[in-house]
Amino acid sequence: MRTLSLKRRQTFWLVGVLSLLLIVDAWFSYGDAQQAANQAYDRSLSASVRGIAERVYATESEVVVDVPYSALELFESGSADRIYYSVQILGGDIITGYDGLPPPPAGDHNKAIFYDGSYRGESVRIGALVKPLYRPEFPKPVMIVVAETTNARQEVVAHLFYREFARKALVIAVALTVVLLATIFAVKPIDRLGQTIRARHEDDLTPLDGRDVPAEVLPLVGAINHHLDRIGRMLEARRRFITDAAHQLRTPLAVLNTQAEYALRQDDTGEMRHAVEALHHSLGQATRLANQLLSLSRAEPINGLMLKQEDVDLAAVARDVVIDLLVLAAKHDIDLGIEGGDSPVIVRGQPLLLREMISNLVDNALRYTPAGGVVTVQVDVQADGAAAPTLARLRVVDDGPGIPPDSRAAVFLRFYRLPGTDHTGSGLGLSIVKEIVLGHHGEIELDNARLDAAERPGLEVTVRLPLAATGSADQE
Repeated sequence: MRTLSLKRRQTFWLVGVLSLLLIVDAWFSYGDAQQAANQAYDRSLSASVRGIAERVYATESEVVVDVPYSALELFESGSADRIYYSVQILGGDIITGYDGLPPPPAGDHNKAIFYDGSYRGESVRIGALVKPLYRPEFPKPVMIVVAETTNARQEVVAHLFYREFARKALVIAVALTVVLLATIFAVKPIDRLGQTIRARHEDDLTPLDGRDVPAEVLPLVGAINHHLDRIGRMLEARRRFITDAAHQLRTPLAVLNTQAEYALRQDDTGEMRHAVEALHHSLGQATRLANQLLSLSRAEPINGLMLKQEDVDLAAVARDVVIDLLVLAAKHDIDLGIEGGDSPVIVRGQPLLLREMISNLVDNALRYTPAGGVVTVQVDVQADGAAAPTLARLRVVDDGPGIPPDSRAAVFLRFYRLPGTDHTGSGLGLSIVKEIVLGHHGEIELDNARLDAAERPGLEVTVRLPLAATGSADQE
């Protein structure tokens, strides 16, 4: 179904509403014109009724009616209307005049009254007056009725009505034209905005210029600019990811290809096995790198572009991660445990990304903690004095070599590795963690685990995330 434009929609509404108003006003205007004409012509009709009434009197034997010439001078006015009159005893016979004139409505007729009726197939305006005779011989009063056809009145009504109607119709037409012209000029900036958007290059995501658009359209321009900014950041993250992935995967794939070619050239089974073991080791590193790159691609867009969230029990996720990594900890002879994971700690976020965050932190701790060391995961609620707690706190503590203070900012950069370390890795673990933390509106902090140990100060990673509304209520 085709959507109506703003101009057409406004035209339909204005024409419909104003036409209805014009019809209602015309009805009232016609009534006013009819009333004005009646007031003007009823004066002449009243003069005729009273003129005849003044010349009606009674003698001892009869009622005399002397119709004065002045009462019938309407005949001489050149009017196209006709005059009918009658004088009769109230409730009795006609004394003089035309028979069958419509009688007045019931009521007090001691003063002249005026009403509409029909006589001989024509509409007439009638004036009636009751006059007492004050003679005992004629106790009943006489009723004088004068009727006039309404041709002249209708001409005056039509003249007054059509003139008023034409004036108001002209005003409405002019007003409608002005409004439509104003609408056309008002939507021109919107049309130009649409043409500007259509003329843009497909990769042009610069903000729209809203200086010339109406104030009512500014929220739309702001929303479009906000959406363009989100798309721009998402595309930039994708481009950055593709560039980094291509750069980081090129070397491992080349190594795998070289090792595979070397293994194929070997005839000795022992040498071939040695080459395949090296190939297997490199393949494991490449697999971990690919998995971390995929995790980074999921984590990056949520920074400022949070996907659909749900309530997540951070303590339960941490317990599951610790259980999954117990085998890896046992393989390296490391004591891995969790503290404070019994009570629920509810945050708003993505369960898979939060699990990825904790997995990276614990995995990094296991990689850098020497055999016989201890890695502890702690989950609790941040105490904030007397006020209700608002932050969930996750700490991963190890007794490894730690990170020097001057390198703690750099370790969050992609592919950064601490100088002098002999651990293999992609340098993406903490970058993924930071992206996830920022995407969940949290903060991350690195510190020494043991301030009194010079050789192995250990590392304490603290992550603080906002509690969910329900979670904060449960913790009170």
